[in-house]
Amino acid sequence: MKRKRTCRHCHRLFIPVHNPQQQFCSRSKCQNVRKSAWRREKHKRDSDYRENQNQNQACKWWRKKNPEYWKHYRATHSPYTEGNRYKQRQRKQAFYKGPEPPHPNKATQFANSDALIVKISFIPKGCQQRGEVCKHTTL
Repeated sequence: MKRKRTCRHCHRLFIPVHNPQQQFCSRSKCQNVRKSAWRREKHKRDSDYRENQNQNQACKWWRKKNPEYWKHYRATHSPYTEGNRYKQRQRKQAFYKGPEPPHPNKATQFANSDALIVKISFIPKGCQQRGEVCKHTTL
């Protein structure tokens, strides 16, 4: 019989599942604490890991400085772009195992055909209500 252990984060008892040296229970908060601690320790001790993390940050900065890059790339590489779009449609069809959904147009913008348009108005404090209490309009 496996021995129960105390989680290092929440201090609840748990039974180790795969690793007999497991120190954290499987609750998501405890796993997040474990992962954060692992990343901090790895960042301190492993220069390759640290360099890779810096490269990821550099990529984020580059994407922020070049927000139109992919729009320009798609415009100048239309055969490649169309091929990718075709492949994506094929993947979606395979995933949903049905006909390709139609392209949205004005008639299919609303998921619910009896949707209402609502107008919300601000009424200042102390304002007297006159007439009907509630008005609504349907299309």
